[in-house]
Amino acid sequence: MERAEQLAILSGVAADQWGLVTAAQAKAHGLSAVQLKRLTEVGLLENVGRGVYALPAAGLPRHLEIKVAWLRLQPAVPAWERPIGGPDSGVISRASACQLHSLGDIPAPDVEISVPRRRTTTEPFVRLRTADLPAADITMVDGLPVTTPARTIIDLLRANTDGGHVGGVIADAERRDLVDVKVLAQAVQPYVRKYGLRPAATGYELVEHLVGQAGRTLHAQEVARAGEDGLVVGAELGVRRSAEILAPYLNAEAYAAAGLKPYLAGQLQAARSIGPLFRTLTEQQAAARAALDAAVPEILSSNALRALQELQDSPAFKEALKHAMPSSHVKEVLQQAGVTKGLLPPVQALKMPSVLSLESRRALQGHLAMPRPAAARAVRALQQPDASQSDYTDDAARHDDCESNEEHSNESNDKPTSH
Repeated sequence: MERAEQLAILSGVAADQWGLVTAAQAKAHGLSAVQLKRLTEVGLLENVGRGVYALPAAGLPRHLEIKVAWLRLQPAVPAWERPIGGPDSGVISRASACQLHSLGDIPAPDVEISVPRRRTTTEPFVRLRTADLPAADITMVDGLPVTTPARTIIDLLRANTDGGHVGGVIADAERRDLVDVKVLAQAVQPYVRKYGLRPAATGYELVEHLVGQAGRTLHAQEVARAGEDGLVVGAELGVRRSAEILAPYLNAEAYAAAGLKPYLAGQLQAARSIGPLFRTLTEQQAAARAALDAAVPEILSSNALRALQELQDSPAFKEALKHAMPSSHVKEVLQQAGVTKGLLPPVQALKMPSVLSLESRRALQGHLAMPRPAAARAVRALQQPDASQSDYTDDAARHDDCESNEEHSNESNDKPTSH
């Protein structure tokens, strides 16, 4: 068999196995170990593991160690013929599964494979773990059977893997919607005590605790926080927009206030200018009142008192005071005496009770006989309500005795002479 034919056979097998082929598969297609060795020597094949070869022309695949270890579990069976969950098949799990899922940053120096029955291997970098996995916990990644992200996280917690590393895996899986956090929380609740939480803690608290140890946050929390921040930002934008809408009205009020300011200033200036005028008027009124108060005693002491003095010295006034009667009528007496024309208007003022008593006015009606100018001046003086009224009463009392003799003489003169 020519080398070209040999390469064609190997390429057909390796095409569906990431460019890899096992020695058992090559032997099943008619190639011996010597032929494989010669192809390797000339560089047409590359030995990448015990009994596993790669075609350099196809390039080396990602996660080469995991694929080599998995092919070695059933070296004679092609990858496409291996049933998932078969008794001799294996499933990539734990840290190796995290690498295939690209979750977290867990170091994986060894390839970890879960097998349904107990098996051993001589490979130093392969760890076989017995686990009967249901089909729901297995998925396919790059042609390899791998535990699902949720099952991978549970296996990591069961193996007491570092909490920070597990938290990173959870955060990545949740961000990519590979796990349902609520379902995962129920599944991981039995492991809360292993990671230092109280026995009554919930699985969600454990998830948050592990994610926090990784220095990460759940995507749902970030979305909720972003929503709250969005509400705050929206409220701020609303306030700003409202301020922009109200700005013209506020500016209009400011302009109105600015326009009224000169008017108000003018009103204030006018008030300030009127103030001294009012003070001046008040001072003038006070000065006039003071001058009037000062002039009243002088007026009373000159004309009024002089008229009163003339009236007091008149025998008729003394006679009137002496014979003042309660039932007298001043107007009638003055008319009989012939002095109504010049004296009646002043006498009408005598009706004011604050000037003369009733007895004095009655006495004047019967006995007033004096020159008209003097009587008028006396009446005007008596119209001034002051304390001199009591003095007149005292003077009348003092002269009562001396007037009695004159009264008798006048009465004798008034009687007609009998013939």
